Amino acid sequence: MEPRLSFVTLGVADIARARAFYEKLGFKPSSASTDDVAFYDAGGVVLALWGRADLARDAGISSKGAGFSGVAIAHNVRSVEEVAHVLAEAEAAGGRIVRASEKGFWGGQTGYFADPDGHLWEVAYNPFMPLDAGGRVTLPYETVAAEADDAAIAAILKSARTFAVIGASDDTGRPSHGVMSYLKAKGYKVIPVNPTLAGKKILGAAVRTDFSAIRQQVDVVDIFRRPDAALAAVREAIREKDRLGIKTVWMQIGVINETAATEARAAGLAVVMDRCPKIKCARLIGS
Repeated sequence: MEPRLSFVTLGVADIARARAFYEKLGFKPSSASTDDVAFYDAGGVVLALWGRADLARDAGISSKGAGFSGVAIAHNVRSVEEVAHVLAEAEAAGGRIVRASEKGFWGGQTGYFADPDGHLWEVAYNPFMPLDAGGRVTLPYETVAAEADDAAIAAILKSARTFAVIGASDDTGRPSHGVMSYLKAKGYKVIPVNPTLAGKKILGAAVRTDFSAIRQQVDVVDIFRRPDAALAAVREAIREKDRLGIKTVWMQIGVINETAATEARAAGLAVVMDRCPKIKCARLIGS
């Protein structure tokens, strides 16, 4: 285990009140913050505010009584496998495993141990908040990023070979079906992804339940989901980008999620948002 501190998470009774207090003191919330949890850069360590009951539940202990202090310290690592490794190191050093390594509901990997005095440590792999070279957590902050211009979009369309279409439909009247049909006619390979249509085929292609069921390279992830659901799709693309070779996240017309775009760019992916590849391809490449 590297001797460094990544997070200090405070379990609070009222998240809105706690946020107001710390933000009045000058702490700037990361764009990863939500109504339920807030993240702040505290000089190289991340200060997090989370509901006391939620923090206790995440650690698998009761929020009542003297056994829970309402504070958890976190040590973030660089891979899923490293979570279990650090937990084993802590146990060998005399600590107690409170929660074994497992996939977190938020998309990463997590586990907890307690030191000999009962202080909780979370060990976490968070692909959405990568570590820099010095082991410090990199928090995302929304910035006004330049939109992909026509030259960049044309380059994406010319280099891409395979599109994974998230939210694909077998209804010929749906936009996703029309875009898939057009892309296939233009010579692209299309992989439909929709858990409700698993086992079926769309335009001759087998529908996959999610990214984990895809076995071939994917160049572009094309998202036909509600804006509030786009973040989950983008985070799944980030988790699988190295295995599948994903290079671009493309959010369809009307699918605007700045947090998703920020996280995708931070992960090294190109982002096209509120645009349609069918329209862009016809105009920039030729119909």
